Amino acid sequence: MASGWGINGTKGKCYDFWVDISEFMSSFREPKDCALLREDYLERLHHSKEFRRRNRIYKEK
Repeated sequence: MASGWGINGTKGKCYDFWVDISEFMSSFREPKDCALLREDYLERLHHSKEFRRRNRIYKEK
């Protein structure tokens, strides 16, 4: 998250969450301690798990 600005000139939808994560991550030495938060952030940003689940459901039909 480079600037925090969204596509319409407003704050990006994940920016506040990113700020919280980056503050949290700076207090730990090992990145693995923040793996779940990082995974949650990436899911909010890219929705990859959601799309995988939707594709699985679509293929079952």
